[in-house]
Amino acid sequence: MSAGMGETLRTRAITSTLTARLSPTVPSASQTYEPLVRSALRQRLTHNIFVFSVAFTLVVSILLGGEDETSAFTRLLSPGTWTIACLKWFVGVLPVIAMRKVYLTSAATPATSPAKMLTNAIAKPSTRRCLAVYMSCTLMLFALYMSSFTSEEREALRLNVFVKSRKHPYYLNGRLLFLILAQLWLAASFLLRNIMLDRFMFKWAKPLNSSELPYATSNLLKLVLTMALFTSFSLMIYSVAFGLSRMLVLPLLLKLPAVSNIIRPFVAHYAKGTWTLTLPILHWSLLVRSFMMGLVTLMSWEFAESLFDAYVPQPIKVGNLTADPNVTVVSGITTQDAVFAHFAYSELAELASDESSAGNARRIALFGDQKYSPSLWNVVARQSLLRLGQDYQTFLRRGAPITPPVVVAPTIPKPKDPPSTPLIRKAIFKAPRQSPLSSMLDSVSSDSELSKAADAVAGEMEGRASQMHIPELFRSVAPSSAAAPSANAVVAKPASSIISSFIAQVESHSRGLVVGYCPVWLKESAMRWNKWFYRERLNKAVEVCLPNRELDALIIEALSHFVCTSLSEDRYGVVQRDIPRIIEAFLSFLSAIEEHQIEVNAKYTPPTPDELSQSDTKILEEKEMMRLEVARAGDVVVVVSDALKTGVANISRTFGDKLVAFKFPPRTARKLQSFVDYT
Repeated sequence: MSAGMGETLRTRAITSTLTARLSPTVPSASQTYEPLVRSALRQRLTHNIFVFSVAFTLVVSILLGGEDETSAFTRLLSPGTWTIACLKWFVGVLPVIAMRKVYLTSAATPATSPAKMLTNAIAKPSTRRCLAVYMSCTLMLFALYMSSFTSEEREALRLNVFVKSRKHPYYLNGRLLFLILAQLWLAASFLLRNIMLDRFMFKWAKPLNSSELPYATSNLLKLVLTMALFTSFSLMIYSVAFGLSRMLVLPLLLKLPAVSNIIRPFVAHYAKGTWTLTLPILHWSLLVRSFMMGLVTLMSWEFAESLFDAYVPQPIKVGNLTADPNVTVVSGITTQDAVFAHFAYSELAELASDESSAGNARRIALFGDQKYSPSLWNVVARQSLLRLGQDYQTFLRRGAPITPPVVVAPTIPKPKDPPSTPLIRKAIFKAPRQSPLSSMLDSVSSDSELSKAADAVAGEMEGRASQMHIPELFRSVAPSSAAAPSANAVVAKPASSIISSFIAQVESHSRGLVVGYCPVWLKESAMRWNKWFYRERLNKAVEVCLPNRELDALIIEALSHFVCTSLSEDRYGVVQRDIPRIIEAFLSFLSAIEEHQIEVNAKYTPPTPDELSQSDTKILEEKEMMRLEVARAGDVVVVVSDALKTGVANISRTFGDKLVAFKFPPRTARKLQSFVDYT
């Protein structure tokens, strides 16, 4: 045998080139979906909103922008008209569109009355910025309007900055001040109108026809008429407020020493004249000029806002622009922004209901995805049910925010003392015997046993004497240890409470004077307005319960169509595992909505024959108002309830007896059985 045969053979494993690769996750919406949607929205902004708003500003400048006698055709051919129109749009309309883009939000204002809506809006810093934008645009448009006149024309129109007075050369021109303040008032009124309409909230809209767009003839006429009425009403209120401020506020300011020294050289002449009801009529041309300037400005703003409301919420399809449209759309529903979620679920619902061969192929690919972990369908089901669950919990809380749980600090048990030998605290030696003299002195001391016994007897006698009828003459008067405070003593109050009480007294006294001197019809009008302003609306309360109802309807539509098509297109049964959860979520939401709708409908009781015969106007108006609110509340609830009923009915019709293979809770099974029996 050779020497090599006795040696131990050493073997070495071949290094493998295979590595365990983890499946990639679905990319985030900020990487794939949101940039595409932003690009589409940017294109709508530039190609639709900007173009049509510029065209509207140009048309208004041609038709209503001439102070001279030139015709509209002449102004159309004039380059100056085009230049002024472009400048008006740039300084007066473009900032408003940019403001709408910046402050667009998906969160609805949780307010059930106009008072709460206005209070919530005032508390937001964005409202003050919007007011600054509107007023800045108004002032720039006014400056552009005044720059179109020469000094001689401004003097002829009596629109100079100062009045002609050698004695008082710095007195401000009242006509110019009235015109400027009128435009600022209209800007604030327009912002108030947008707040009441909750216009800064994103409102989902279905695809519009050409007749429903803002530049349609009927919509243009409606816009002009609405803005004309709104401008007239706002200027009427402004004229009254301007007169009251001149009669009441200005004289008071001129009496204040610090303020008077500043404003007297400019406005002292306003306090000399009297404000009468005929004064605005004497300056009718000024009122007409204020009305026309405000009407042109508000129409331009309203048309731009209408374009924004019409074009921005339209559905956007961006999935076909990428290599893998399913991944793009599914990643879009994972976004945290509800605006992008609207667009993503709209495209997903269209994919779920697409009956073409391309849609069939895309759904088969979505159901059979094994590339991503979790798979595309798992992401769709999880995100959709999560959003529905959150809105379901919001509905159960009736729109109230989530109250954080109260964290109770755990009580730390006190450590037990270790066992120890008890100590004897008494004397263990026999006390020495006292002398007779010491014993006698101790017996008469204050802490002796004899003194304690005397005190006990005296206390018992005093208690018995208090129970017996003894004349006051024989009663001993002993001063109490804790003297009661004197009735005439003055307790010092904090300065803040004194000021607040004084303001409350002044307010109540002023209200009493106003109510006492006001006519009856004015009191009734004020009470009606106060009731309208502070009254809680039932339909608004229901809207607070369902803030994302349009998005919920899209989610329900997409899930129900996917479940129906999975019967023939789901090769691996991935959708079948989630059918019980989806149906249970649908029916739980539907049951809660139906219970709430019964409560809402019970709030309206039709007028009885006695009430109709008595013709009590107040009761009939209140019941009619409640009927309208209940009907509007039903319109809000029906958005989600109809989607839920349609979705469950389609699933029941598609699966039929095959639903027996799934297990449901007893309540869900009973509710589902009614749909199966009906279909």
